[in-house]
Amino acid sequence: MSVLRAIAILLSAASTGAMAYVGLYQSHIVDRLWCPLNGKGCEAVADASFARPFGIPDGYIGAVLYAAILILSVMPSKPHWMWVTLLILGTLAVAANVIGVIDMTRLGAFCTYCLFTTVASPLLLWALWRLK
Repeated sequence: MSVLRAIAILLSAASTGAMAYVGLYQSHIVDRLWCPLNGKGCEAVADASFARPFGIPDGYIGAVLYAAILILSVMPSKPHWMWVTLLILGTLAVAANVIGVIDMTRLGAFCTYCLFTTVASPLLLWALWRLK
């Protein structure tokens, strides 16, 4: 396995887990959201009105996005359509994270998990780009 593929798998798996955890809190399956760097910031962000586009907890939307990247990244062969799909999904992740940071800045609270995916998503996109 190449280093780039390992980076893509690691970042997409970690991002899937982080966003799934946020989604579980947003759907009240998890009572409290542990926020290692920002105290109650994670809960404030997860409970904000912008965190439910189309009525769907954005944690689940992010988890599905990163899980799709993970699944496509672990597949052994990469036909052209798959590489293009990975680039589109990676670009969507970066864009969603930029919008998320703008929303968090307006709110005045920050979510550790969202900030992690914000930092990870450009690295993930770079690794996906280089996979071809």
